[in-house]
Amino acid sequence: MHIFFIAKTNLNNDGRILNQIKILQDHYKDELKIDFILLPDRELEIDLGKNVSLHMIKPTFRNSSFLRLFTVFEFTLRALFLLFKLKPRILHVEDMTVVLPVYIYCLFRKKSFKLIYDDHEMPNENESLQYRIFTYFERKLMKRSDIIIFANRERMEILQKRYNLKNRLTYFLNLPYFEDLAIKTMDNQYSLILADIKKASATGTAFIIHQGSLHIERGRAKLAAFSRTLSKEIKLLILGASKSEFINFLNEYQLNADHFYFVGNVPYTILNHFWKVGNAAIVMYLPTYINNRLCAPNRLYIAIKNQLPVLVNRNNPVLNNFVQEHHTGGFIEDIHNPEDVKQLLKFEYATGVMPELIEYETKKFLTIYESL
Repeated sequence: MHIFFIAKTNLNNDGRILNQIKILQDHYKDELKIDFILLPDRELEIDLGKNVSLHMIKPTFRNSSFLRLFTVFEFTLRALFLLFKLKPRILHVEDMTVVLPVYIYCLFRKKSFKLIYDDHEMPNENESLQYRIFTYFERKLMKRSDIIIFANRERMEILQKRYNLKNRLTYFLNLPYFEDLAIKTMDNQYSLILADIKKASATGTAFIIHQGSLHIERGRAKLAAFSRTLSKEIKLLILGASKSEFINFLNEYQLNADHFYFVGNVPYTILNHFWKVGNAAIVMYLPTYINNRLCAPNRLYIAIKNQLPVLVNRNNPVLNNFVQEHHTGGFIEDIHNPEDVKQLLKFEYATGVMPELIEYETKKFLTIYESL
């Protein structure tokens, strides 16, 4: 099985792609060969395995916003050169930022290969002109794809109707498929932080995890209100936000810093070590824009794999349905005082949810390749 991937991403932290590669490696073993055309957002620091050959494209003006048009042009030409040179038989395209060279290649060689388009995000109602241009070519590439993979069922159903898609459609949830994606060694700064959290936990402190940005659309006002219900032995563990963002959050809502334990950005490969020390989690996406309204949050699935009760915002249809269907938590709007928080930490968790989801999604994903 020889598969080509093409993506623009920080592959160190892109759990979706890393999980897809690992599923293929475990299934096809020595029969698998992967060529990966990558426009890296960060220097690659991880080993993808001996059967993955990387073709890095590093444009001349990569970090200049004023010369972004030239970056797109250079990437498109260099990616096209690689596609014509390598002649893929199966090409897996990871989201819209790489659609332009693939679409042009399709105009010349579509009959010679099978095209899988992996749609990570949905276009929001307030996107920039540049984003709308990419969306236009994304839609055209979708029409030419043999298979389209979406991030969840809800997005698949919406875009099937919106774009009148007639090709084969499926979805792949951003689950934490593999425990061993988390490496056993980590930089000293993270080891010290983790040791400090474990020490506090051993002396009776409970940690409720919030991973991701502290933007308005991630429910920052609700999170601020929730923090005021915490007793001194319970803290919010903040992962994935910048220090300046966190300080601005505290200042804007005049919050007590003692109710928080700030960690910041954590590499994907060690992220699960931090989730394991949690006692509960908060996942919120306000439904203002469609991409958030139909969210596919890997942090929700990480929480469930670690059997942490999850608080979500009631007005998000995807989060609401999932929590109620699988009995994995409740709603942040129902927390009003310290006693409510303590009851959350005593939540009786549904068992077997994540193993069943992982088995189902893995089989569904492999079926895509076995059918080509």
